[in-house]
Amino acid sequence: MEIKTPRTFKPTDKAHADLFNDMVEDFLDNDVGLLEAINHHIEDTNPHTSEAEKKKWNDSQSYKITADNGSQLINVPADAKIFDAIKGKGTCTFYAASGVEDSPANISLRGLQTVGQDNIGTGFAVDIAGNAYSFYYNAADTAINWTKLPSNAERNKWNDGQLSKITSDNGGVILSVSDGEDLLEKVVSLGPKHGTFYATDKALNSPTTRSCRGMYHFTSQDSNGKGTFGWVIAIDYNNYMYTNYLDLNLGWQGWKRVLTNAEQIEWKFPTTITNGWTQYGTHKVQFYKNPFGEVELIGSITGGTIGFKVPVFTLPSGYRPIQDMHFIGIASSIGTSSTPQTHRTHIDTKGNVYIQSVSNSINPNEFITFGFKFMAAQEG
Repeated sequence: MEIKTPRTFKPTDKAHADLFNDMVEDFLDNDVGLLEAINHHIEDTNPHTSEAEKKKWNDSQSYKITADNGSQLINVPADAKIFDAIKGKGTCTFYAASGVEDSPANISLRGLQTVGQDNIGTGFAVDIAGNAYSFYYNAADTAINWTKLPSNAERNKWNDGQLSKITSDNGGVILSVSDGEDLLEKVVSLGPKHGTFYATDKALNSPTTRSCRGMYHFTSQDSNGKGTFGWVIAIDYNNYMYTNYLDLNLGWQGWKRVLTNAEQIEWKFPTTITNGWTQYGTHKVQFYKNPFGEVELIGSITGGTIGFKVPVFTLPSGYRPIQDMHFIGIASSIGTSSTPQTHRTHIDTKGNVYIQSVSNSINPNEFITFGFKFMAAQEG
């Protein structure tokens, strides 16, 4: 583009002509300067700003979340508090050194705060060991509230743990069996499950007349969702333990009590044998009581006095019958051509044992043998 030079004005009045020509020269100078500016703008290789670009910049994040170099906006030294440093600061990134008083970790961490309104904040932080934490504070709070987030190792541990509850959330039982309810029916109604129960002393199909607590475990179910194979263990308040097993093909096997070492069978001997009676060879008179209160008396005696009021020996307390008992036993057949002979024995509630009569009138006390059982009365 060129600037054309105008012709000068030549009037007869030189004064007016000079004034006009000066003005024309000024216009010419301005045009030359304007042309140079336009040409410089055209030749400029830098991109020019469009309205869309200016709008994008005006609509962009004006408030800084990070420092200009992209690092954290706020640094919290060891002698400061995170809460004081970030409260009221809006959304921001921060770094807290090791030893900061209100840090959730004893090592340094970095975090991000988000703010919904004045003096109310939430956010998260991650320490240099990879542990993550969330936090919040409200307007009335004077400190930050931290919650440690679970790690993958912790989640895996929980996922691999016992997910089916064995107890209630407070450690109590899963199942309660009230008076008149069927203990066995209630545990099978839960289907395949491992759990705990409490049964009152009046529950049906309980192994004891005392209240009891226990566990059950069933591993399969029928079409109605009831357990078909499994066991139940119950312990009453006297510390007696009972077990029962359900087999789909056989049904319940029945309650069985577990014996303790203290309940092992212990044979006892009479303290004293009186009125001329003695032990018969190696067939010693002895007795025991099993855990169910059943007493068994065995052994043989010889040579004593027979009579309704003549005791042979006395059983100790705890081994005596609940009522007077009479038994028929074997007696010696010597002198009777080997015809079997018998004797009648009486045991009273005080434990006295009497040989009342013998069928062998020739050798009545040659051989008297015991071999019978009875239920013992409770002691005291």
